[in-house]
Amino acid sequence: MLTSRTTRKRRWGSSLLVSLVLALAVIVAGAALPGLDQEAAAADAIGCSAQATSFATETITSGADIRVGCAGDAPSSLRALASSDNDIVAVIDFDSTPDHELLQTMQKMVHTTNNDQINGLSLSDSFALRTQETHVGGHSPGYDDIDYDGSIRVVGSSIVIVIPTADFGTTGGWADWWASFWPKFVGAVSGIAITVALAAVCLLFLPEGAVLCGAVSGAIGGGVGEIISLRCEGKSIDAGAWGAISAAAFSGALAGGLSAAAVKFIQGNLATLMLEARATLKRAAIRFVKWAIPLQYIADLLSGAFSEGFLARLLELQRGVGGSSLPTDRTLRVMVVGDSMTQGREGDWTWRYRLWQWFTDQGVRVNFVGPYTGTREPGQPKAPQPPHVQGEPSSVSAAGPAVSGRYAEGALPFDSDHFSVWGRQAAQAKNLIREQVALYQPDLLLVGLGFNDLGWFISNPDGTLDSMKTLVAQARAAKPDIDIALANVPQRTAIGGREDLPVKTAAYNRELREQISSWSTTGSLVLPVDWAGNYICGVNSCPASYDGLHPNALGEYQIAHAFELTLHDGWGIGGSVPNVPAAVPARPTPVPSNVNAVTAPLGITVTWDKVFGARGYTVRSRVVGQDWTESSVGANRFDTTATFDGWQWEYQVRTDNASDGKSAWSPLVTAVAHPQTSPPPTGIVTTATATGLDLAWGAPTGPYTDTIDRYQIIYWDKDTPGAWIGGTAVRGLSAHIDGLVPGHRYQVWVKTWNAAGGGLPGGAGLVIIRAGTPAAPAHLQVTSVDGATVQLKWDASIGAAGYRVWVRNINDGSVSKVNSTTTDTGKDIGWLFPGVWNYEFCVTAFNGAAESGKSNCVVAAKPPGF
Repeated sequence: MLTSRTTRKRRWGSSLLVSLVLALAVIVAGAALPGLDQEAAAADAIGCSAQATSFATETITSGADIRVGCAGDAPSSLRALASSDNDIVAVIDFDSTPDHELLQTMQKMVHTTNNDQINGLSLSDSFALRTQETHVGGHSPGYDDIDYDGSIRVVGSSIVIVIPTADFGTTGGWADWWASFWPKFVGAVSGIAITVALAAVCLLFLPEGAVLCGAVSGAIGGGVGEIISLRCEGKSIDAGAWGAISAAAFSGALAGGLSAAAVKFIQGNLATLMLEARATLKRAAIRFVKWAIPLQYIADLLSGAFSEGFLARLLELQRGVGGSSLPTDRTLRVMVVGDSMTQGREGDWTWRYRLWQWFTDQGVRVNFVGPYTGTREPGQPKAPQPPHVQGEPSSVSAAGPAVSGRYAEGALPFDSDHFSVWGRQAAQAKNLIREQVALYQPDLLLVGLGFNDLGWFISNPDGTLDSMKTLVAQARAAKPDIDIALANVPQRTAIGGREDLPVKTAAYNRELREQISSWSTTGSLVLPVDWAGNYICGVNSCPASYDGLHPNALGEYQIAHAFELTLHDGWGIGGSVPNVPAAVPARPTPVPSNVNAVTAPLGITVTWDKVFGARGYTVRSRVVGQDWTESSVGANRFDTTATFDGWQWEYQVRTDNASDGKSAWSPLVTAVAHPQTSPPPTGIVTTATATGLDLAWGAPTGPYTDTIDRYQIIYWDKDTPGAWIGGTAVRGLSAHIDGLVPGHRYQVWVKTWNAAGGGLPGGAGLVIIRAGTPAAPAHLQVTSVDGATVQLKWDASIGAAGYRVWVRNINDGSVSKVNSTTTDTGKDIGWLFPGVWNYEFCVTAFNGAAESGKSNCVVAAKPPGF
């Protein structure tokens, strides 16, 4: 019958510490067993058969047994794995029905060893490497004097190790070699069993702390390795020293996965646990006669001195940076790696500042490191710039990131070094992090990346996860003992046309949560930060943000809180993590001052004094007597270029901090436009291609056309919600635009640029990419609404970007003229005097310059009463 997870969890959980202590005891017993040493010393050189046991089962920890012997004595299924009866075979048997966690851990252990062998290490080298990686400082284990090779594999619910006879010889020096080999081999095999069993125990007992399970089992293995080495070398073990070693081995779990509450529990219950462990060991000494002496020896070590040494070291680690490679004797070097949500913009406090405050309040010495110090400063006010010309080198020099912005007015001077830039992707950072880590040597990376990869179509969840794994590997390549706190990606409010984004974000976070536990190594811990879970933001609302994504003052506290939880619970940094405050500072939002509107060669220019910390401004403008039009700008300047000569304009400006508040409007200012820009080109012809469009036009004539420098083509995808307006420029009278979406409708304009700036755009109409010439509209119907108004309806034409309505007076011999255009399949037309029955109506479909023939033409009927 399969054991339920709940039952097994209870069984493992109730005896966890006792089982681990027993495991240490039995390994030491196996390594120092006098009987085996005596047998080895007395042996002649006749091979394995005279030295090994005969596959007697010995329990080394609850749920794990070990059998070691000669292949000739093994069951037939195991004998088949060996080449000779004298080969040594060691079998680690786990529960007969291994669950997923245990099987996964077994396979990982075997895979790691096999990879070592592929890379040229012997089996003993691989065992020694694992021990060296995990030792905790009590003793540096040495295995270089014993070398052997062989194979390791998973067979059912067992790990099987085979060492061929040829790897240890059968002649001279056998007894001496065996005396050294046997205890260390048994210790190594037992260490594998303990590591695998403990990882499975951790996953059963503490599934929510699975990220630490590999580190926990490795840490225990480190302590075990040191004790084995001491006993193999015949050295005595001080109870207090062993307690300190054991605390270091346990610290990864106690200061991390089990947190401060577990430390408190151990503090109050260690004495009772040690009494139980001593009693258990003494009972085991009676049951296992040949191990009676070492078991009794270990039981005696579990004294008050052991408990004192254990607790003292455990509390020391808990107060400092326990269970990791992070320093406790010097200032902690921290590098924050992120994007716009981490860098912040001028006037923000930033979550980095809130985290620095927490470090300071907790009395933790910290040095933030990195190449940058500031937030993102606002753009400088400047006139509209001419667009880049196709095929010409860009005149814009590659500038470095904007990192000179200041922090909130109330922020104290703080250590603000960082490696975070607006727009930064994990796909970019993975190629940059190695250099930065090598240069600044941080002990700890705090990483908040991934949104830009998913949000800007850089990669899918799998690709973003791969970028994160590469970033971790590259950081380790520069500093193998670096620790990393890696955040997931927050959700944001819904964006039209991006229904995929919350789905991709959730998928990435799920994959990261499932895989990050395998990214840690013994010397380099990688722990998750639940940014998404602590940052109150979702598709429907985002109180943590000012714009649906980027943090406001509340969100900054929430992000810092997420990192603080991981730093405290995962590394034992700081004594506590306070709650996010209920009240946060309001962002100053004053009314802009010194607003001026002046006539300029390009039209009208409006300026005002910069407002510190303004996320943006809203300018409302209108021709006198008309309705207001509002425009958002990022800097303290606004230009009106779409204007005719002599028009008088009115303006007002307000500070716009998005959801953090908007100021009142500034006083009204006015100016009259006298633009010196040139008119739009003439006769614009637009033709759809398979993946873009071709345009041609005529040069305009008249005032200010003699300084025309270029023509700008502007296009807008009307079928992609939230699409950006694109553009390019040419020197001549034609252009080709490629890379557009087949089947989508694009609105196109062309405008001139001269010495004064850009002029009014000329409409080039609508065009559907790859659609060709549409068919003529069918089934035109004309309904007389009244004597002067008609309503037209017709069937849609495939490939039509729009329709033209043609009207002809049937009484005066005139030809049809274009009355209007529309993208709908209907149109109301009024002011038809002396009556609708005097007019004929037709419709054509167009796609850019391509146009169909006319539909059926219909003369309107007289309405009733006429």
